[in-house]
Amino acid sequence: MPAARTAVPPPLPGRPASTQDAWIEDLCRHLFVSFTRADHHLKGEQYVRGLLTAPGRKSIRNIARTLEDTGAAQRLHHFICNAPWNWRAVREALSEYLVRRARPRSWVVRPMLIPKSGTNSVGVHRRFVPATGQLVNGQLAYGLWYANQSLVAPVDWRLHLPAPDSGPFALSDEGVARVLSLARRSACPETAELPPMVWDSQMHHAADVLGALTPLGLPVMARTPGSLPLLLVDRYGRPSRRGALPAQRILAAPERFSLPVHNVAPGVRAILARVAPARTGESGGAGELLLYAQRYEDAEAYDGHGTGARADFWLTTSAVAGKVPAELHLLTRTAARVARDSVRTGGRTGLRDFEGRSYDGWHRHMTLASAAYLVQTLTALDAVRSAREAQRPCAPEYAYPSTGAPRGPGRRVCEQPLTLVG
Repeated sequence: MPAARTAVPPPLPGRPASTQDAWIEDLCRHLFVSFTRADHHLKGEQYVRGLLTAPGRKSIRNIARTLEDTGAAQRLHHFICNAPWNWRAVREALSEYLVRRARPRSWVVRPMLIPKSGTNSVGVHRRFVPATGQLVNGQLAYGLWYANQSLVAPVDWRLHLPAPDSGPFALSDEGVARVLSLARRSACPETAELPPMVWDSQMHHAADVLGALTPLGLPVMARTPGSLPLLLVDRYGRPSRRGALPAQRILAAPERFSLPVHNVAPGVRAILARVAPARTGESGGAGELLLYAQRYEDAEAYDGHGTGARADFWLTTSAVAGKVPAELHLLTRTAARVARDSVRTGGRTGLRDFEGRSYDGWHRHMTLASAAYLVQTLTALDAVRSAREAQRPCAPEYAYPSTGAPRGPGRRVCEQPLTLVG
């Protein structure tokens, strides 16, 4: 006999469930289909709710306090750190939930530094942060983010566990396979076009990432420092005799290299140039690439995530070559949005709050924190949409059938509009 599904208690008479409650119930019903025990479903739902409602740091202890149960902390600790549920299957369900709602416009990979005061947590190392020029004690995680016009949300995580002599981060075979699998499932059914992969990292391995993903046929755009030496390539594919130049010098004087300047947004000017890495060892076999570089003439247009003084630089593969500069600029804006929201919304849903030594515990916490992040975002989008609808002129009810978040167990997510905010 299959295990009975554990559901959220019904609302009191006359008090309908909130939009957030409805999203939690609908999302958890999809995420936890791999669970074989009803109590795991209950604890998973409790944990997601606690991440959204617990005040302050989203530790297991604070989440347990929201349940007003003296034994909840021990049970939730066992559920996160020791219970044998498969966090990979839950993440798979999370990405499927999003892809079925709407095809992503891009996938974004971004590092996230999680400062720690001690050294007992899994993956804690002392690291140099190029953006600040400081040594920081903490964890380094890489998040894979779904992104479309109205929504960004994390769907997968990798915790960097470097050996003492491992050097810079290298994309693992497992990470490449995961990215490729997600990209293929989210391809446009009419054209088989894959959403671009935006690798937003301020480290010096952008060409290596491109070299790893380009042979797989993925359209990739990777951030690179302005100091990276590049060879300009002419229209016949021949490297320039000028020798290698830093990307920032190419952007500083585009007319010297006969490169047109594009006004991609108010206060933002950009260039496109065919380039090749100066040394074969840097490219990882990437071959000829495109340099997309943009300079912010207007201080208000600058988001603060560039690698240079109000400028940033990206290498792209030939699969992205068909996009015009304005489209490439929109991809960089999506990356900036992920960077901003990972701090803002991520801070409210516990992305940096796991305390413990368990590797699997860290991944389980991040999986459920990603689910809480999605609920928080969908609830906020509902609020924006409701506010806009309230400002519209009144019309007969029969002319505008209502749509919104799922209400109760009979309403399914596929009934939602594909884009919550236009």
